[in-house]
Amino acid sequence: MTLLDVVMAAEAARAGAAVRRTAYRHVHLSDRPLVVVAYNLSGEAAAPLGIMYGTDNDPGKASLVVAAEPRNRDSRFGAINAFATDFVEFVRPHLILRAVPVPRKPGTFRQVTSSAPQIVTPNRATRAYLGARLGRSLRYLGLGDTHEVPESTQWTGAHLSWFAEHANLPGQSTFLAMTETLSQHFVTGQSALEDENLATLLAWIDGLPGDRLPELERLEQHAYGPVPNPDWERRLEPFVRAYTEGLREDDPERMRLAFEHVEREVRDALSVAYAATHRAIAVMRSISPAASVAKRWDNDVYEWGAHARRSANGIPRFARRHDPLRAAAMLQRWSSTAEELETDQAFDDPLILAGLDAAGRCVTGDVTSLDVDHKEIKPGGKNRTTVPLIKLTLTAPTQLLAGEVVRWAGEQRVKGELRDVHPESLTIAITGGVKALGEASVGVGDEMVFVGLDPWGGQNPWAPDEVPWTHRPTTSELAGDDSTDPTAGASDDSPDMTVAELAAIPIVGAVSPADEPGVIL
Repeated sequence: MTLLDVVMAAEAARAGAAVRRTAYRHVHLSDRPLVVVAYNLSGEAAAPLGIMYGTDNDPGKASLVVAAEPRNRDSRFGAINAFATDFVEFVRPHLILRAVPVPRKPGTFRQVTSSAPQIVTPNRATRAYLGARLGRSLRYLGLGDTHEVPESTQWTGAHLSWFAEHANLPGQSTFLAMTETLSQHFVTGQSALEDENLATLLAWIDGLPGDRLPELERLEQHAYGPVPNPDWERRLEPFVRAYTEGLREDDPERMRLAFEHVEREVRDALSVAYAATHRAIAVMRSISPAASVAKRWDNDVYEWGAHARRSANGIPRFARRHDPLRAAAMLQRWSSTAEELETDQAFDDPLILAGLDAAGRCVTGDVTSLDVDHKEIKPGGKNRTTVPLIKLTLTAPTQLLAGEVVRWAGEQRVKGELRDVHPESLTIAITGGVKALGEASVGVGDEMVFVGLDPWGGQNPWAPDEVPWTHRPTTSELAGDDSTDPTAGASDDSPDMTVAELAAIPIVGAVSPADEPGVIL
């Protein structure tokens, strides 16, 4: 949390209303996303009491599936199979492939999709429930001795598994959780944990006049899934038990009455969550999108196209666990994408840039001298090239140090390195985007702002030659010898340390409690 976040939270608490964290919207919103809300029976892994879903913002027009007794296989899969039938129909138009020419390769074509589906859930817990839990539990059904299910249910498991994995990519918009999305754009006067309650989060955004605490305490009782409110579930329990007893006694009338009561209670509860999720979407639609949102959505469509090509050959299968090579490649890709996202958002949004400035990650100053003819040999080079030197008189403090890479807020292509850093001044050597800097006609006396962001620009290691050392099993005494593991990678001959050796390593900068500010002995 930056200093600016603290100030915004204090302002939100004083005003009783959320404060905008960003000037623009940083996620894509489709015209008709599929909103999904669900309640799962407590204590069960993937046993939905009910799932409400639809693209219309009217809960009365949404579809609802209910399992009166989720622990009964027929009842549970009756609801899941009905949801899966509708889900594959929603996804189907987005699986259509079309051939487009490959740039710089005449006569070659690639199969791509024109769009990607978007799923929106009320919170991160529901997103994890649908993707990682329900999707994983469905995708293996029908194989071997598993429970037989319709093909649409197997397809749903495969699609949800793709959404769950793609949700890990920073900046993606195919699988949104509205508490996460709203928190990225608004600051409230409550904690981040409390912001995971969509009811209270929306209340802060809409404004809380008068005595706020009783209203927030009332709203906190709302559970928008996937785990229902314990008091509500306790009231529902007798009817779930009555359905089970009717099933055992072969009493259809008792089962019908119990099912109708469960369905009515589930519909009433999920309708509130469904309406709140659409309300959150409406809040986000009122914010203009940032410039880089379209680029990230194009990447989502591109990634979905790979899944669509796999789907053209039958139900895609997913490994239970990624092999070390793919795990290393995915981790690196997520890291580099996170860096690129942070940079894009900072250059798109002045409020985000202000937060970086408040955190000391910017350099702000007036140009006192400009040497555009300076030349030097860059690292790895042989010839002297133009490296303009800009000397700034600082007008605000910075925490950046000499040698750090920065980019000019006025033009992202202009890249530099900090040199001769002093409390009042510093020099920036422009190592990239020299032509763009020249086109900007910067002169002495101009104010310039540089931000300490430098996303990695290399290619992702989709196919490294060997397993990186970070993903090889250890053979140290700390974790035991895994040399008998057939999946263990080859040794990289790096010295593994024992517990005693690790404990003997001095900790740089360690101080005693007596020297630590705020520690009372």
